Amino acid sequence: MKNRFVFYLFVAALVVLDSVLLRSPNVLGKIGLIIYKYHYLRTFPKTLLTVSCVVGVAVFIGEIVRWLVRNGTLKRTVSLAIFLILIVAASAVVAKTGIDFSSWTYSHTGSRFKYGAYLLPCILILIFVYHLITLPKAVQPVDVVETTTSEKM
Repeated sequence: MKNRFVFYLFVAALVVLDSVLLRSPNVLGKIGLIIYKYHYLRTFPKTLLTVSCVVGVAVFIGEIVRWLVRNGTLKRTVSLAIFLILIVAASAVVAKTGIDFSSWTYSHTGSRFKYGAYLLPCILILIFVYHLITLPKAVQPVDVVETTTSEKM
């Protein structure tokens, strides 16, 4: 339990760092935020809320899958497949971000904004890998022995 608290504290620090980085583009980046109507990145509270919501959904998905495995509702192999698919999807977002920020439009937004754009999918990968590693083992079914009324007396 202590390790989970430390991990989520680390993720919270990364969320704040990502919000600070995304909120600080250079002048061309600020113009781009206005032109492309990225209203959710214009102020620090909006940026923090946006990043927190994305990370919160990722944590929620990870915790739900962990809870389903712990209760025996979901098999461990299925949950491994779910987490691997989510990790591949987040890795694809990192690759897409790299492609987008090498193009002319986004290449002039400033290095802090670029690092913030790369950091969000990396945080998602970190969350999904953590949940993959800390996935509980499969629950062993317990045999229930029924007693008859004559045995109770």
